[in-house]
Amino acid sequence: MQAYLDHLSVERGLARNTVTSYRRDLRRYVEFLDGRSVADLAAVRAQDVSDFLMHLREGDADHQSLAPGSAARSVVAVRGLHRFALREGLVELDVACDVKPPASRRRLPKALPVDEVAAILAAAGAAGTALALRDRALLEVLYGTGARISEAVGLDVDDLDLTSGTALLSGKGGKQRVVPFGSYAAAAVTAYLTRSRPQLVAAGKGTPAMFCNARGGRLSR
Repeated sequence: MQAYLDHLSVERGLARNTVTSYRRDLRRYVEFLDGRSVADLAAVRAQDVSDFLMHLREGDADHQSLAPGSAARSVVAVRGLHRFALREGLVELDVACDVKPPASRRRLPKALPVDEVAAILAAAGAAGTALALRDRALLEVLYGTGARISEAVGLDVDDLDLTSGTALLSGKGGKQRVVPFGSYAAAAVTAYLTRSRPQLVAAGKGTPAMFCNARGGRLSR
């Protein structure tokens, strides 16, 4: 299992959080197989994989039943493990290839009302301190670009072009995309770069990060 996780992290470049989720899912799979006295991937049958999916959906005394989306993620991890084992010559047959993840109902995300968004943005910059200006700029960038929090805190100063109003975001797997942002985000970022970031950076050893913590380093999630 560890060889597969290393493959995901090093060769495929998956994000740390994604690899952590895979590790958690595969540990549960290994526990399930141990309960059946199956200690080698070569001894796993297709029925074992199908039963594991049913086990995820039904739950047990130690685990709650999983929603279709969560169960599907676990099955994807298991299928990837068996596919990797076949490619590496550890098994002669991919017994998980025909086990399909459960379909999940696609739902639209819930959006905050405009007045709540305005209240959050106003509160973030109300005090006028260096950290408040940073938080206001961060919220405006998140709201204006639709970026994930990990993408926003991963921004460097050079990734935002205030002239064109665009941001270069680096997402999962190192994939990059350019997204636009509006005048409110541009104004908040300009205020942060002028009145806040120099103070924060001075507390550290210098960083290209757009959003800095109180010690002068990159802001984390």
